[in-house]
Parts: sequence; structure tokens; C-alpha cells
Amino acid sequence: MKVFLQVFFFNVALIAFFLYVGNSIPQTRKDPPKDLELSVDMSQEDFIKTGEQIFYGKGTCALCHPIGEHGERCPDLAGLGERAEARVQEAAYNGTAENGPEYLVESLHDPGVYVVDKYQPSMPALGRQLNDLEMVALVSFLQSLGGEVTVDGKTTFAKYRGGGAAAPASAAAPPAAAPAAAVEASGKSGEELVKQWGCIACHKLDGPEKSVGPSLWDIGKRQDANYIREAILAPDAVLAEGFPKGLMKITLDGNGFYQKVALQDLNTMVDYLASLKGE
Repeated sequence: MKVFLQVFFFNVALIAFFLYVGNSIPQTRKDPPKDLELSVDMSQEDFIKTGEQIFYGKGTCALCHPIGEHGERCPDLAGLGERAEARVQEAAYNGTAENGPEYLVESLHDPGVYVVDKYQPSMPALGRQLNDLEMVALVSFLQSLGGEVTVDGKTTFAKYRGGGAAAPASAAAPPAAAPAAAVEASGKSGEELVKQWGCIACHKLDGPEKSVGPSLWDIGKRQDANYIREAILAPDAVLAEGFPKGLMKITLDGNGFYQKVALQDLNTMVDYLASLKGE
């Protein structure tokens, strides 16, 4: 009986100790994230902070672009602020930007104007996903990466944004169009087309490892041609578990896939992907 009482009181004391410790630890409250609130008269620091939020959030830039380390799929953006000013002077540059901020905006609207050496043209056109102030914020953040921030709430980029008019921040990307039946087929193989349209920038074809998107190494073993076709034409309708919604559609919208790909080429791509059995 004595031993039982000793064990009982020991357990009571132990429970009391843990309750005391648990209640002594400050509790952290996490409120739901707030929508971005931008105004023309925001400070430069606030524009940079908001731009950083867009970079890691709505813009999905960080999915492919690292800052301060070598990028496997897309180039490192460390020092981009200074580099953007110099890039418009390079002989290899054939765009219309006249300074660093314009180059950054041009790159967001038409990434194919300048493709960094040793990388593929896989970046989607994100410019139309942002309103004017969101664009200023993102450019502010990108300029702050090794450069001087020269834009503010009154800055406009009419050359690339149609006189400064832009969709509201909440506007969704336009729905994907069906492949253009009138476009002449390229005659390329499925493997060539998959590379041409930048699929390999986000999907591995030579192994089961995940990348920005799921591996397609054995997609033909897991899914049929109808599923693959739907995944291309309406990516969010058959979203793979664990991957962000909207990214693939933004990418294909941005590179003009839905407007430029021939129906025969689409079928060739689908047949090629359906043939991948992971062997």
C-alpha cells in the first residue's frame, strides 16, 4: 500500500510539474494572412517589403529563382538590381527597355526577349497577373537585390502595360483557350515539343523525383491519354496532390501555348507523354 501511494503521489507531482511548465510558455498567436494593401504614397521600404511578399507568394517567383545560390532551372537573382541596368547595354540584348526598371518589367511581360545563357526559355509571362502598384512593388524588391531602388508609387510603365492600365489585383488570369486548330503542325517529335514548350523546366522525364511539378517519368503508366490531355488544357481541374494551383496554367498562358500550339502537335505531345512508363 505504501509503495502504491508513493507511485500515486509521484505521478500527481509529475503531472502538476508539466502543467506548470506548459502554462508558463508564452503562447504565440497566428492571425490569418492579410490581403496586400498598396497605395501610391507608400514608403520605399513598404514597397520593397510588399514586393518581397509578391515574389514569394502571388508571383510564385521563388519556385524557380533562388537568391544567393546557383539556380538549377532558373538563374540566381542576387545582384539583379545592378545587373538589370547593365543588361540593357549588352550587345545580346534586343529588347526595348532603356533602363533597369523597364528591363525588369519587360522581363515579366515578355521573358523571351532575353534568356540568360545556359537556361531555357521557361519563365511564364507574369506581368498581366499584377496590377500597377503590385508591379512597382515587385520591381522595387528586385531593384533592391544589389541595386538602387528608383521606382515609387507614381512610376508607370506605359510602354509595357498599355498606357498604365492594368487588371485589378484580384483579377484572375484569362481562361486557357483550346489549341489552335488552324496553326500548322510543326512536324516535331513529342520529345522535341515537350522541350520546346518548357515542360522539362518543371517536370522530370528521366526519373521519379519531384521538381516544381510532379515527375512525368511514368505518367503513361499512371494515367491515360485523356487525363494527360485534360491536365494540359485545364491544369487546375486535375491538380496533382501537393503542388500549387495555377502555376502550370500561368506558365502555359504566359508562353502562348494555348494560342500557338497546333492541335496535331498537342496530340503528338499527349501520345509521347502517354508512352512514358518509367522504364
